[in-house]
Parts: sequence; C-alpha cells; structure tokens
Amino acid sequence: MFDPRDIPRLETERLMLRGWREDDLDPLAAMMADAEVARFLTGDQRPLDRSSTWRHMALLVGHWALRGYGLFAVEERATGAFVGRVGAWQPECWVGFELGWGLARAHWRKGYALEAARAAGDWAFAAFAPDRIVSLIHVGNIRSQALARRLGMRVRDTTIHAGMPHDIWEVARAAWRPH
Repeated sequence: MFDPRDIPRLETERLMLRGWREDDLDPLAAMMADAEVARFLTGDQRPLDRSSTWRHMALLVGHWALRGYGLFAVEERATGAFVGRVGAWQPECWVGFELGWGLARAHWRKGYALEAARAAGDWAFAAFAPDRIVSLIHVGNIRSQALARRLGMRVRDTTIHAGMPHDIWEVARAAWRPH
C-alpha cells in the first residue's frame, strides 16, 4: 500500500522537494489559475479552476502511488512558501522518462527551476537508472528551452502533444552532470 510519507525529501541550498499535502491545493490552484503559468502546463494552454487543480494534484499524487516516482511539491526552505512542482514522471503512453517543471510566477527568475530540476534529475538518475531523461517542451516556451540547455539537454525530436507542437529534449545518463 502506498504511503505518501515514503516520498523522499530532497534538499538543495534554498529549496525542499517533498511529497504533496492537502494544504498545497491553495497555492497550486493560485499557480495554475495564472494564465502565463498555465500557458505551457495545461493541455489547452488555459488556466485551471480550483476543482480542475484538485484533479491535477490527485494525478500527481497518484503517479507516485502507481510508479514510485513523480513530480515533487517544491517549497522555499527559509520561508516554507510553495514554489511549484518539479520531478520525474512517465504517464502511460508518454514520450519517455521525463524531467518536468513548473513554478509559480512569483518564483521565476530566481534560479529555482534550475536548482530543483538538477536535484530531481540527480535523484532520478541515481534511484531509477534510466539511460536518458527527456523533457517535453512546447516550441514557444523559450524559458523552459533555456533551462533544458542549462541541464545539458538537446532536442531529439518534435511531436504533437495536445494538438500543439512540442520538442522532445533529452540528456543521456553519461552526459548528465550531477550536482
């Protein structure tokens, strides 16, 4: 039986990556209601209402239960403020073992996405030993493309996801630089 307390806690200099709690709903709902954030995190590029965010959070928790890994809730260590979600996942029929990220706009341009993605990538490569990690990034998402480059990822292919063009970025285990 899945116990959410079994989700590891990863600490970086400024962040805590942890399992999901019910009280994450309010800040996650605020994040997903932001049109600029939702633009690249939802299938239709539209903000989510609270009930849709609840279902999204349940999907994130369920992925941990079914696969033993998933996207972490991310918070600032100093303040406990909710930052976003970062981690590895692979929903059914997905393009591969994916490193994904999404942060609340208040936490953009602080280096948090890179810090959290490095920690999650280090953990995923160590805990699950995939040959490579991919990231599915909308062709218009310049910020995520820049982050993927900083992680050592390169475009492998292009695909259509939710009716929109996305690049499949990847980094092989041998090219990943642990931090």
